[in-house]
Amino acid sequence: MVVSSSSSWPIFAVFSILAIVLLFKAITTISEDRYFRQRRIIEKLNELAELMPPIENPQFLEFVNLLKTMKEAPMIIFYDSSNIDILRNHICNLKFIPNTLPRLATISFDRQGFEMVSSEYPQIPNILIDLEPLKSQLSSNVQNRGYIIYQLILMTRARICAALARNSLDFWAMQQDSIWTGNLVGMRLDTRFPDANLIFDTVGNDQVEIYNRMRGWICGSTFFVRAGVVSTQFFEQVERLMRHRQSPDSAIMTYLCGNRKYKCQKLPHWIISSSDYFLAKRDIVPVVVQVDADQKAMSKMELFKKSRFVFRHKNGTCDTSAFVRIRHSIRNALKDKMLADPRSPEPLRTRIWYKLRSLLNIDPYNNKRFLQVHESLI
Repeated sequence: MVVSSSSSWPIFAVFSILAIVLLFKAITTISEDRYFRQRRIIEKLNELAELMPPIENPQFLEFVNLLKTMKEAPMIIFYDSSNIDILRNHICNLKFIPNTLPRLATISFDRQGFEMVSSEYPQIPNILIDLEPLKSQLSSNVQNRGYIIYQLILMTRARICAALARNSLDFWAMQQDSIWTGNLVGMRLDTRFPDANLIFDTVGNDQVEIYNRMRGWICGSTFFVRAGVVSTQFFEQVERLMRHRQSPDSAIMTYLCGNRKYKCQKLPHWIISSSDYFLAKRDIVPVVVQVDADQKAMSKMELFKKSRFVFRHKNGTCDTSAFVRIRHSIRNALKDKMLADPRSPEPLRTRIWYKLRSLLNIDPYNNKRFLQVHESLI
């Protein structure tokens, strides 16, 4: 018996509708599950934020007043004992660059790290803002515990930046996993951009096609803050948004910089580059490269040793030859990260999607899209 095509249509329609319903239900279930995971992270982060002691205590204000005695804006590094080896290495890196170490200051997030740096480098202004009591509030079986701690550290940094700006201190915020090949502070970027309240590094690589969608996205490893009400409000808003949505501080800073009142300046990649630098040809070596490559098989220091980014001998003295060859080392590091075809075009459907968004003027700089960048991590 032959079934006519007309009689098969109802069956096809039923199965199609059923498939759509099941797909919608699966997507909804995933979305709901992720939503509740996000809410738990945000709620826990808010609980910890409420337990944090006030930043602007007498010890902190004394630290600020000490930094104000510096002739130029201090360079502040945030650290804890887990990355003390990278901090030591960075100090040796800066030793070979004029007018950097006298401007260095450090803020520790645990007592062990604070005591180690205070003992080894008594000349460096150092203060403790201890997050260990807050971390101890999180049991080891809390879902996404590591991510919550990561967000807590970023939120604390934002709170500190607001406090420094409120107390009339211009400063640079730095990371110890950045490699300096030249004198960044000698470029006097804060005076080159006198109208900017905030100067940021950005993610991306000018040779890689996909990053055309991400122009102006902030990296947040190196940035300058000009003291004042506007900068204070900026970082207060960063913390406020971190307490209401699951986004990294860099994404929130990118979003806020869309408001012209903050007067943000973005630096080109030849001055400061993120680890995206290693994705393509290395004809130009930036003044500063932040090395945050995803290497789960090895520690950050092991990665530095493999890449010849180590500026410190085993006996604690600084290695001059390491700095002499650092530009060569950077050009030849992480070759496995290089893309076979950096200019490979995006899939057609992706290009159509972004073209439609552009025509409708929907998030033209993709800054709102950046706010969602961490949602797949939990």
